[in-house]
Amino acid sequence: MAQLKNMKTSGVSVAEVSDYVFGNYQGGFESPPHADVNPKKAFVIYWRDFPQRFVFSHEASYCPWFELPSGVALSYQFFEGNEGWAELFNDPGRRERNSFVDVIEAGPRRVWVRWTYLGVNMQSGAAAFRGTEDFWAFPNGLILRRQSYESLMPNDKRGYAREPVELIAMTPVGKLWFDVLERDAQTGESHAFAGLDAFTSARADVYWKPAPKPGKPFTSTARRTGSPWKELDDARGFAGIIPFREGSPFFVVGDASGYPHETVRMKEHSDKATGGWGWRSLSWDHWPVGWLNSQAHDVDEESYKKYPSHFAPFGLDLWSMSNEETERRDFYSLMGVAGKDFESVRRLAREWLTKGATDPWRAAALRPLRGR
Repeated sequence: MAQLKNMKTSGVSVAEVSDYVFGNYQGGFESPPHADVNPKKAFVIYWRDFPQRFVFSHEASYCPWFELPSGVALSYQFFEGNEGWAELFNDPGRRERNSFVDVIEAGPRRVWVRWTYLGVNMQSGAAAFRGTEDFWAFPNGLILRRQSYESLMPNDKRGYAREPVELIAMTPVGKLWFDVLERDAQTGESHAFAGLDAFTSARADVYWKPAPKPGKPFTSTARRTGSPWKELDDARGFAGIIPFREGSPFFVVGDASGYPHETVRMKEHSDKATGGWGWRSLSWDHWPVGWLNSQAHDVDEESYKKYPSHFAPFGLDLWSMSNEETERRDFYSLMGVAGKDFESVRRLAREWLTKGATDPWRAAALRPLRGR
């Protein structure tokens, strides 16, 4: 990682490193439960003109994220199996045989990384499905993502996956959501999420205010402003943004990128009425450092001081599709990092969705967004 700081690229490049650790974690990496072969192995995409990095970390099952200079990050998750029976945030899912990365193009005109993974059961390690994801990173700071999967347990609902995206915000050791999210100067609330319709002026914003409870330092109250959520859920193009203090990672999907709005549900996790889980700022620390074989460990007053943690303001699901409809189907999304001007994200989303959302070179030609 020290060498990576001095490496240069004329556009965008990727490097394999052997000593990556997320979020200032200072503990050990004994295997098990940590990733086999080398838990500190990672593939890091870096740019000439942008300070963020895009990281595939072996310890985190290679589930990638945008990492900003302060160490805060946003992951977009993966195809999670029905009922949570098969996924990657567990001991078997951290093993190289169940999750691995291939670099197809290393830059500098573009980087192309392929991530292959098996959704596995936490107890038995049985594989339910195989996911394949391609990531094309361009000098303009944007990444095009293509997701697909095939079932390894046909005709068994556990062998299918209908939750391809979850926005998982990641915080370094000793910090929680209120330390890293943008704060409203007037109310003191943290700006947890912004959702935009790419083709209209509809927008909704979610704010959290700390309300800690004994043993639960992450708890909050929530408030949403702006357009009715149904307008966002019905949008033919949708952009979701996490407003960190030093930058705003985002993603875009729409009808043109394989996400038909009639069968895709946008979930705001502070409000169960949207289909969300209602967990608001609930934070976990079992990932990205896999210190236990568990799919959930709530942050407590001591654990977040030892481990990085994460929270999830938003997700989407395909539950209105049948299992068979989601298998062997390509789903595309566009990812990047913006600044405070969210309207620039809306314009970018509209341009991408109308000019060839499934074509990597169309994404490469989009105008770059600048951070703060």
